Amino acid sequence: MTLPPRSDLDQIRELKARYVRFADLKQWEAVGELFTDDAVMSFHDVDGSLANQVAAADFARVVGGRVGAGQPVHHLFSYEIEFTSDSTATGVWAMEDLVFHDRSAHPEAPFSRMHGFGHYHDTYRKVDGVWRIAGTRLTRLRLEYAG
Repeated sequence: MTLPPRSDLDQIRELKARYVRFADLKQWEAVGELFTDDAVMSFHDVDGSLANQVAAADFARVVGGRVGAGQPVHHLFSYEIEFTSDSTATGVWAMEDLVFHDRSAHPEAPFSRMHGFGHYHDTYRKVDGVWRIAGTRLTRLRLEYAG
């Protein structure tokens, strides 16, 4: 059986799905490989202020270090993808994320549960025929912490 070719839209959706799966599995090096070499991720607080900014080369070390022993869980919902050329696109994804820490095993953890809601604002670039994330800005609508 011959499978039909995957559209660029399908490839970008699969790219973002791999991003959240690798993050949930804490495979930080694999997450980093989904980005272009010059990509930058920025994380914004509910008030819009910049909380953190990370270059693709530092993603595994910085984000992996911040999550530490915690268990992240990401959910993506509705999305909007706009192709700006044959090799570039932008996207906005509604998202929800949670990070759980076992405070009895890791008393130094900053919280037992973080629950966030917001949007990923992505840029994508096709490099050597493969779609990559060229930049991400995570904005928050709500962020809750427990213990």
